[in-house]
Amino acid sequence: MDMDGTITRFNLDYMGARRQALKELERMNLRTPEMTEQISIYIILKNLKDRANPLDFVLVRRKLYNLLEEMELRAAQEVTLYPGAVQTLQELRSRSIKIGIVTNNGRAGTELTLKRFNLKSYFDAIVTRDDSEKVKPDPDPILMALGEMNATPHEAIVVGDGVMDILAAKAAGVASVAVATGPFTSERLLQVEPDYLLGSVNDLPTLIDSIITTGESSA
Repeated sequence: MDMDGTITRFNLDYMGARRQALKELERMNLRTPEMTEQISIYIILKNLKDRANPLDFVLVRRKLYNLLEEMELRAAQEVTLYPGAVQTLQELRSRSIKIGIVTNNGRAGTELTLKRFNLKSYFDAIVTRDDSEKVKPDPDPILMALGEMNATPHEAIVVGDGVMDILAAKAAGVASVAVATGPFTSERLLQVEPDYLLGSVNDLPTLIDSIITTGESSA
């Protein structure tokens, strides 16, 4: 399960972070014409890794991740939960369903949000960008979370509000559930063909009941 835009209201200024990241890349003479504000920092880093000196790449990644962490810590002080999100988590736990968080946010901001709302006990695994060499849309963090929960891709579903969540789920061989509560429109989410599209995470228990009833495979 993703966090921002899924169980918390999306309040991160990613466009501002991208502008700052691009300025830093320009300063280091590493920016190329295709690096624009429309491309996520993670995609920029992935492309940069293929052509940059390894030492330069490590330095750039550290600087950009520090930039993101500062933004995330500020946002975590003000973020709010979606109405009904806690009740949904309680409902899932009451059914002995394991829940993991897989977020491209850093560990510090994630832990602060979970602590503010006393949510940590609901999750059996928490994987952030500080825990995995790769981030969504790569499948690695999802597979890491599944490993921590002793679950297989066929036993799981990935719930998220972003295109990267759906792409990561597909790459990991896990059924994908898009929720239209983040910055992406339903139309944009449908373009990447999630297995299910919900109005919010609060519809998840009903979807799980339907999957169990019909005997659908979860992957």
